[in-house]
Amino acid sequence: MKHTTKPLTTHELQQIRQLHSQNLSLNEIARRLHRSNSTIGKYAKQMGLSFDRAATENATKVKQADAAALRADLKLRLLHEAQSFMDDLHKPQVVYSFNQRGDYVEHELTKPPPADARNIMTSVGIALQRSIELERVDQSSETSVTVIDEYLKTLGVQ
Repeated sequence: MKHTTKPLTTHELQQIRQLHSQNLSLNEIARRLHRSNSTIGKYAKQMGLSFDRAATENATKVKQADAAALRADLKLRLLHEAQSFMDDLHKPQVVYSFNQRGDYVEHELTKPPPADARNIMTSVGIALQRSIELERVDQSSETSVTVIDEYLKTLGVQ
């Protein structure tokens, strides 16, 4: 059975024209009128209204640029963390224990004990790996956009 929707009222059609003239997106008009995107799109098309995708494309580009900037900051922070962890491998470390009488005893070692050094190196590796993964995301994003742009050019779409 095909789902049918109740036809739009004259008032709703006027609202579509008014909201369209305010450069609202199809999605926003549908949301405001509590109708589906396809219903609004169908009636807008019948009224000769079209929706400019440039604003959506620009907003998408801004969001992508913001995300790229955040990834760049995260990559740098991860590299600084890795560097800080590496520095810890060469710093004196205080270790402590309790003797048989229960007295607190501490010693300063010239470098971390092997188990701590292994944990530090694991942390270095994780920070570096995450930085590399973020770099791959950026590289694949740039490649994807370039490939898509080239494909659109071959189709004559700009």
